[in-house]
Amino acid sequence: MKNVMILMVSFVFVFVLLTGCETLSSSSFSTDSRAFSEMPLSENEQLIFSMLADQIFYLQFVDRNKEFRSMEVGLDYYYYGELTESVGGMKIGANDPEIEGEKERSRVLFTFNKEESKGQSLISGEMKVMDDGGSGHSPYSFSHPGGMESVSSTHGYLFDRLEGDVPYGEKIYVAYHVENNESNSMRSFDMNIALQPNDDFEHLYAYYVIIDDEAL
Repeated sequence: MKNVMILMVSFVFVFVLLTGCETLSSSSFSTDSRAFSEMPLSENEQLIFSMLADQIFYLQFVDRNKEFRSMEVGLDYYYYGELTESVGGMKIGANDPEIEGEKERSRVLFTFNKEESKGQSLISGEMKVMDDGGSGHSPYSFSHPGGMESVSSTHGYLFDRLEGDVPYGEKIYVAYHVENNESNSMRSFDMNIALQPNDDFEHLYAYYVIIDDEAL
């Protein structure tokens, strides 16, 4: 069943890439030379993805100078600000001028699913990268204590934390999902607070991308 779900996510992702989103030009996004942006989905696309995952993050990286050559994607899990799990770390070559000609865009999809079992939260999903020359994907899964349903949660993108061009070779958190099981209230999300020991954000799932101008 798990393999079937992975295939379905991959199929839908390719379908989205080949249809409505192709008309989007990089001029629609940031004026920086290197920038991340959210890729909008139609209502039908949102409905399809909602049947495949509890939460999705779909984003685009644009390098107007066409100099990026590889990407790494992954997920870090923080418990009250303490890094306790790091999964993924998938690396993929991108924008190879000898294979595909230099392009300026690459797209990334993260999916998030949560199940409860015997007092454990089972976290799983898919990380997928695609550009015009090919794609790569990696499933992930891990568990942690605290199987009760979350009583407060929030999620979103983190592009506003970046000032200027996306730096090469640095881990950039691009999206997050945070849950509290022990409190029915949550303060306004602050990534700077969430990444250090705190009493406000119990379970933080932080998705990251590393862009590099050196080929693998």
